[in-house]
Amino acid sequence: MEKLAQLREKHYALEERIEEIGKKHFPASVTLSRELAELIEEIESTQEREKIPSNQVLSAKIKIVKYGIKLAKRLKYFEEAVVIEFDRGNITKEFGRGLISVTKRIKDNKMPLAKMEFGQFQEIIDLSREYESSKEKLDAESKILKKEQYRIKQLLKELSWLEAQSVDLEKARKHEELLKKMAELEKLRASYLQSLTSAPVAALLEDSDSLKEHLPVFPPEAEMAELQEFFSSYPAIGRYGVAQICELLTFSEKKLSHICPETSKFKKVVLGNKKLFDALHNIEQSGFLAVDGGNEKILEFYAGGVEGAQPIVAQIRVLQKEHPSCKAEHEKKNELEEKKKEFSKYSKESLEAELEEANSKLEFLHSAPGKESLQKAETKAEKGGLLSKISSFFKT
Repeated sequence: MEKLAQLREKHYALEERIEEIGKKHFPASVTLSRELAELIEEIESTQEREKIPSNQVLSAKIKIVKYGIKLAKRLKYFEEAVVIEFDRGNITKEFGRGLISVTKRIKDNKMPLAKMEFGQFQEIIDLSREYESSKEKLDAESKILKKEQYRIKQLLKELSWLEAQSVDLEKARKHEELLKKMAELEKLRASYLQSLTSAPVAALLEDSDSLKEHLPVFPPEAEMAELQEFFSSYPAIGRYGVAQICELLTFSEKKLSHICPETSKFKKVVLGNKKLFDALHNIEQSGFLAVDGGNEKILEFYAGGVEGAQPIVAQIRVLQKEHPSCKAEHEKKNELEEKKKEFSKYSKESLEAELEEANSKLEFLHSAPGKESLQKAETKAEKGGLLSKISSFFKT
């Protein structure tokens, strides 16, 4: 708060000083003072360039003279601008006379005297610069406090929203129970698929109704007949599981010939159905018989063809009846729990206290300080003669 107090007191002291010397006339006075300062600087620079030996050659001298003429014209236009601003009531007569006095000294080639007289106008420029800097700092602090206000208000709004929320816990529980039963059915699926792929491949393809129905890459009947005939001819290979068959598919012809002399037949019949065996090998990661509570056909398959699945499927069917509304309540419950966890570090009382403090600071920052504090800040600002000579310019 001490930092804000110092900033506020300094800013309002500067503002009071501007009002004392004439707030109505101040903007135009600053603009004209800055223009004259720029002219003095450029004229001095040109005069210095004239003294440099390298600039004494004719071509360089002509350029400098031309620029000097241009500056003289600008000085004339400046004097006209001073008259215009006076006629419009934007500067006082005394202020205008002071500016013209400086330009007269410049034209009389009395630059040191002109600069001495201009010192009074430099104080106006310095006051304006200091006031602008002070205003920027004040605005920056105000912006920080407003941002803090917004942050706290949003948090309070979120907390109020959380307090007003309610969840149908029974529906949420039913959905959790459904997820639990689906997970149990997923375990049965994994066991069932493992039993399929570890079974002798000849037996697996013989009893292949479920594969035909649910596996997209299952070959047509003619190719299936060829596979079954091949495994009948080579019963040892027919006793292999899917993983072993997939391994055989990677063998070289020489290595394969030790297991199956008719390598060309193996390549045609077995290797020709590589997609089938690869699909069977990776069946657990595929969508084959994927557990989906909304797919009645899949549920029917598990209920009738997988041991231990019937009671689970029965429970899933019951729970599935209210699925959309139960799922919505379950998701809402999870969302609220996450939000409550996120907001557990806040309390309504502490946030309201923080907001009150931010409001108080903002109000304090934009309120005029007491007369005693203002006088103290003014005294500090006046140290070194600031504005000590220019007040008379603003008195009409």
